[in-house]
Amino acid sequence: MLGMKCPHCGYHANFTHRWSRKAEGTSLWDYRPGLACYTCDHCDMPIAAVLPDDPGDALNTYWPRRASGKNFPDVPESLASAASEAHVCLSAGSSRGSVALARSVLEAVAKHKGITRGSLKSKIDALHAAGHISEAMSEAAHEIRFAGNEAAHGDLVAEQLKIEDADEIVALMDAVLERVFQEPAQVARIREKREQRNKEDADTGFSDKPPF
Repeated sequence: MLGMKCPHCGYHANFTHRWSRKAEGTSLWDYRPGLACYTCDHCDMPIAAVLPDDPGDALNTYWPRRASGKNFPDVPESLASAASEAHVCLSAGSSRGSVALARSVLEAVAKHKGITRGSLKSKIDALHAAGHISEAMSEAAHEIRFAGNEAAHGDLVAEQLKIEDADEIVALMDAVLERVFQEPAQVARIREKREQRNKEDADTGFSDKPPF
């Protein structure tokens, strides 16, 4: 079964084979590579792919390579829009643009939490000190800061940031947004449902509390 990072939803998921056509022809002039269609088991979105010569090899050529944007539920609209735009830049192959936006999103996260003074380094440290992000997450945030500084102030003649490296930086941005906004919102929804069940049980004379 094919497993890879889905360009649509971003999850590392299994893909279900839907259709394929074997390679045809033998000469350079009449050769037609094998083609296939798969759907992601997580989001059910399709990809088209050129089949490798060895069935056991990974897919190297497939479309789309990246989704044009990404949805960020529970993230404030202004931050979610900028974060989605970072994914749009990735889709267009703009490594500098995506990383610069990821840095801007990180700074906006600090501002949203009331941390407005000092450098981005000090803001990240303040996010950690306030308990908004873990130590490991603060290290990830600093990597976003380093990459963003490099994208904004680096030597344009030097080798630019590779799109694969930018993809990893944007994934770190996603993880920060997940930790700061989406996880607390999910916990709040679960708590609200539990409290609502308890209220309904109390109204009907039932309780989910153990008898000890």
